[in-house]
Amino acid sequence: MDLKNIELFRDFREDELERFLPIITTVELRKGDVLFNENEPGDGLFIVYNGAVRIYKKIEGESGDEKSLALLNAGTYLGEMTLLEGALRSASARADADSTILKISREDFFRLLREYPQGAIRLFASFMKVVSERLRRTNEELVVLYEIGRIVSAAPPQNVLLERIIASLVGALKVDLGAVFVLNDITQKLEIRQALGEGSVNLLNQKFKAAEGIVGRAIAGKDTLCVHDFDSDAEYQGVPRLGYERRNMLIAPLVWKGRAFGALFLAQRSDGLPFDNANVNLVNAVATQAAAAIESALYHQECEAKEQFDRKYFQF
Repeated sequence: MDLKNIELFRDFREDELERFLPIITTVELRKGDVLFNENEPGDGLFIVYNGAVRIYKKIEGESGDEKSLALLNAGTYLGEMTLLEGALRSASARADADSTILKISREDFFRLLREYPQGAIRLFASFMKVVSERLRRTNEELVVLYEIGRIVSAAPPQNVLLERIIASLVGALKVDLGAVFVLNDITQKLEIRQALGEGSVNLLNQKFKAAEGIVGRAIAGKDTLCVHDFDSDAEYQGVPRLGYERRNMLIAPLVWKGRAFGALFLAQRSDGLPFDNANVNLVNAVATQAAAAIESALYHQECEAKEQFDRKYFQF
């Protein structure tokens, strides 16, 4: 078990890590398995060793809808406050893919604190370092979401709305390419309605079969895809290459009232690093916030096109 790939233990020496191994237990989850539910007693810290875990809250009412709060990939952790306080879980968590989860129980942690206080203090310091970084990223996310809110509330025409949304994301995430894909209900084609960045001129207005390609997969499954190596990852070997793909991609479906009608597409961080959890959560939040406005703008555009067609038909 290699703990060095986990953000909490990245700065620990090997002899320090060996102290933690006896108190770590493993939980194997299949996709869709619940790790814990909101308001359950918190009894420890969970670390995503591999796979992915989605954090969500149930929306009150009989609809059974839920609000996705975060998607945590390998190397991240959750439940640190219950480790320290023993508080109730503030949200629910389930496996978004087959996952291996490491657990440190509250009881074992406090026993380690008594037996090896230096290691426990180092873990506290690591908590603070990670929390500080998360707060900084959260502040950046709030700025972007505020800007998206301003764009949406202004209710600009569809092309202006899409351009401003993708420009905000390209600037915030510092990526080489961003695009908005929209499913045309009439032709059942997936169209690139807006694109910005490297190679965007050649992508604009391209059309594909609805469920074709990596973006089609994300829309069909209503799943956010964070692709770290499209060229070599075995999971994507059977996916058709359509020309817009890059090695690293982040694709968030646009979903309104249970229907996926498009996707936000970001590719290649300028710093060369893969997309991380903070990037995923930001793009998910923007997709959720903007979906209703984009759907409304598309509807109005279709109505205007229909009216123009009807006028020409009656004139003829």
